[in-house]
Amino acid sequence: MKRTKRPARNSRSGRRSKHHYLWWALGFIGALTLLNAGSYLWFIGGIDWPAKVEEPPAEWTEDFRPEIGDPPYKIVVDAGHGGSDPGATGVIVEREMTAATAEALVQLLEADPNFIPLGTRDSYDTTATPTERVEQANQQKPDLLLSIHGNSSTGGSDASGFECYPVTPGRTWHRESLYFAEKLAAEMEAEGNPLRGQGGIRYIYYNEEDQKILAEANNTQVREETTFTILEEAECPAVLAEQCFVTNPEDVDQFGDADGVQRAARVYYRAICAYFETEPLE
Repeated sequence: MKRTKRPARNSRSGRRSKHHYLWWALGFIGALTLLNAGSYLWFIGGIDWPAKVEEPPAEWTEDFRPEIGDPPYKIVVDAGHGGSDPGATGVIVEREMTAATAEALVQLLEADPNFIPLGTRDSYDTTATPTERVEQANQQKPDLLLSIHGNSSTGGSDASGFECYPVTPGRTWHRESLYFAEKLAAEMEAEGNPLRGQGGIRYIYYNEEDQKILAEANNTQVREETTFTILEEAECPAVLAEQCFVTNPEDVDQFGDADGVQRAARVYYRAICAYFETEPLE
């Protein structure tokens, strides 16, 4: 039987030519090169990948305890705003709420021999910048600083709850401040004040344009931007607390009116006792 000669199969007839394999190999090598380059850029931070935090930071473990020394402990109570600076205005004026809360807290601390309450101005009616207030605080060599503020919302009266801001990561008193912030948030939640953000704790930064940058508590990145002056320049553990929304009637009723500030002051007092591991007075 006569054998039919098979035609040479090239790329057109079904057989891949040597040139085809060459181009395939070059394409494969190119893809590997791009993949490696992308991995390298990711590694060095050349690509701004979204941060993903699976677990809370190590500072949130129960193993950390601040070195507190022996009583009496000097506590600076800073009433935010004041004087010609009203702060936020809503159902109530922030300046009036912070002054009333600070006064109530000072009275509780004065009654407890474990504490010596201190202030950041001669009178709540005195106008003083944050720098002036923190300078006065530092001169008194305090063991702890609490700056009391009220929150506000321009989008209506629905925003509510408590949040606080400790000294930011990378600063000298960060871990102690975060520890105190945890105590504040826990006491506020136990009192029925809903917590905002991650467990009621957040960080605030200001960029070069003086715009606020908000970070949740699990973002432990050390940043160059500064935070609130009262925290940035404090020479002790410090937390700024946003007690309630002065623009929310229900918030004010719970933690901002005449009875509410007394309630908030007791919460702050219990948190201070928890920080220093003392028993609060009845």
